[in-house]
Amino acid sequence: MKLTMNRITQGEDEVIIKFREMNERIEAIAGMVQGNGCKICAYENGQMYLVLPEHIYYLESVDGITFAYLKDKVCKVQMSLLEASVCYGDRGFFRCAKSMVINIYRIDHLKSEPGNRILATMENGEKVMISRKYAKGLRQILKGGAEEDVYEL
Repeated sequence: MKLTMNRITQGEDEVIIKFREMNERIEAIAGMVQGNGCKICAYENGQMYLVLPEHIYYLESVDGITFAYLKDKVCKVQMSLLEASVCYGDRGFFRCAKSMVINIYRIDHLKSEPGNRILATMENGEKVMISRKYAKGLRQILKGGAEEDVYEL
């Protein structure tokens, strides 16, 4: 997919999408531009927040509770890691360990580790280890294509 961006000094911001065939990826991009993207309910100190999936760096499950790690805070969410990876896989959510889902679009850089693991440093500086069980899938995604897994909810 080709991306062209032009800065303008006057007028209204505009996004033009050219496509041969409408598909899920194009629909997701259009939804994000229109602000129609699904938000996730997150809770912190008794407050409820609606968070765009794109703002989540990673999700971690601890003692059956799922936490969303944002740029500068951690919130509790009421969704399983399986739900997150299935529902938001097209938005970069990738299962990277038994207890963690990472947003691959929030990775700053990667480093190979012994034992076929990968150390991901996120844009906010946090480090996340991608286990060897899931490292092959991440490498396939980074090469431009992943084998699809079928999940039942």
